[in-house]
Amino acid sequence: MSLLQIASFIAWLCLAVSLLALCLTSLNALWMLRSAKPKALQTGPLVSVLVPARDEEENITACLDSLILQRYQPLEIIVYDDDSTDRTAAILDRYAASWPEKLQVIHGKGLESGWYGKPKAMQVLFEAAKGEWLYYTDADTIHQPDSVGFSLALARRYDSDLISGYVQQHIGSLGEALVVPAIYLLSMFVMPLGLVHTLRAPAISHAIGQSMFFKRSFLARLDGFKLLKNKVSEDVYMARLIKRRGGRVLFADLKDHVSCRMYRDYTSAIVGLSKNVYDYFGKNQAVLVAATAGITLVLLLPLLASLWLPSGFEAAQGIFRFSCLFMFASWVLLILDRRLPWYLPFFYPVLLINVLSTAWRAARLFSTGRAVEWKGRMVR
Repeated sequence: MSLLQIASFIAWLCLAVSLLALCLTSLNALWMLRSAKPKALQTGPLVSVLVPARDEEENITACLDSLILQRYQPLEIIVYDDDSTDRTAAILDRYAASWPEKLQVIHGKGLESGWYGKPKAMQVLFEAAKGEWLYYTDADTIHQPDSVGFSLALARRYDSDLISGYVQQHIGSLGEALVVPAIYLLSMFVMPLGLVHTLRAPAISHAIGQSMFFKRSFLARLDGFKLLKNKVSEDVYMARLIKRRGGRVLFADLKDHVSCRMYRDYTSAIVGLSKNVYDYFGKNQAVLVAATAGITLVLLLPLLASLWLPSGFEAAQGIFRFSCLFMFASWVLLILDRRLPWYLPFFYPVLLINVLSTAWRAARLFSTGRAVEWKGRMVR
């Protein structure tokens, strides 16, 4: 096979991938619109809102204020203070004293051997909750007054055991914009989100810990989070586990009901991504190598090839340029659907490089017996 034939083959492959990305992004955007339609409920069975919190003094006040104002009733709010080293515990105690009938605080007593911090917090909250439905949400989220009622409406409409989805991501700097949108790569290149609910395959499942709404009876069958005690991406693994045990998972559009600013700058975003992305690959270097090769070949190479190829390769260069155009269109559609910064499509190659570099950083640390530090704890 000549160099021209190889270049043409790679160009057509890149074009096919970019078209797939555009089609999948379009289908997922349509599903997001459809999943946003149910009307929020205002009453029903008891719902337990469960919030793991560690070193969240900057965020916890806004989160609790938004949860206390929920229209849905009956409701209980339980917050687990995961051995915070800042003022989080004091803030929580003040809220518990002000809202004794609505809000309960559990203070951690050290991390149990074999457990990571967040799964342990979620297990303690599971054991303390009394609700028929359990709504886990992160301490840096802010909720509209109907967020609980909307999640319950989705659960009933789609008869689901776990409801999760995309919340509105607030991005306050260019550095965050070069990292945070990596959470959407799955819905651009890998997964038809509208089929998460209908297909039984565990691989077609997804969840994000910022909003996870469980049917308590099903979670009890799993004994809470004990099977995921040493998982960093416990949200994704829980979605897969529920499917393996015969449950149903729904992934929906939550951006009108829950918002979050995950990180405050580029550095914290990189560290936060490091602890999750390699874990998502199953901490498997072979998978990481394959992902790196694939992303480099079909997503980064077309950008270079569209700018320059030797004389005689004009036809392949034209195909590469169409590939870049379709990929750019996919990112434009994504920012419109997710309300992301307008300039993101111009920087997506940097975002892809950040994803790969953080994954390799974590792989290097783990392979040498070291760990990623997050909020004063070591994550391996």
